[in-house]
Amino acid sequence: MSYISIDIDIDEILCEMSSKEKQKLVDDLYGDGYIPTKLVVGDVFSSDFDEACEKLKGNSWRLTNEEEEFILNISKRF
Repeated sequence: MSYISIDIDIDEILCEMSSKEKQKLVDDLYGDGYIPTKLVVGDVFSSDFDEACEKLKGNSWRLTNEEEEFILNISKRF
């Protein structure tokens, strides 16, 4: 059995992809469980506030009833 090894730089592939194809790739990766370690909006990293909100995800069981109600009331404004 013979094998062929081709060395292709990922940048070459990405440069050839359309914006729609790149978005589909990112959506597929996200769907597979890959998430960014930091979200970038323009050239600015996510704020301390965004990071604090991320820490709350999945930790509602650690909050008191009053803390949970407070957070839920804030979120209802949006």
